[in-house]
Amino acid sequence: MKLIGSYTSPFVRKISVILLEKRIPFEFVNESPYSESNGVARYNPLGKVPALVTDDGECWFDSPVIAQYLELLGVAPPMIPADPRAALRMRQLEALADGVMEAAQALVREKARPGAQQSEQELLRQRGESGSRSRPAGSLRGRRNAARRRG
Repeated sequence: MKLIGSYTSPFVRKISVILLEKRIPFEFVNESPYSESNGVARYNPLGKVPALVTDDGECWFDSPVIAQYLELLGVAPPMIPADPRAALRMRQLEALADGVMEAAQALVREKARPGAQQSEQELLRQRGESGSRSRPAGSLRGRRNAARRRG
């Protein structure tokens, strides 16, 4: 197997950890989606990492999809609980963690831009300080805010 990506990506690191935990041998192919000469689009039409190329040439992209593929191989230890409800909760936590990683990456990219080109609104939004993003009632921050409104 080949893992395509850059270890600067938390999503690539996530898949790398799964491969290592399951002791699945893989070759790491260092491809940055941000370099002009990258070959990422050969593996993922969206131009994002990670991508996984199987030994039979099948290509998978998007870290949750790759994680699910690796789980379907049946190699121990399992990363997803057998109980369907527990598995769903785990996937929800994965989605939350992925969202946090995406926001952190966006914040880093915005701060890397020259000062005059930085968007203060984008920086505030990524920090969760703009107030423009509604929070689900089930989230910790959403419950705290709902409790404050009630009293």
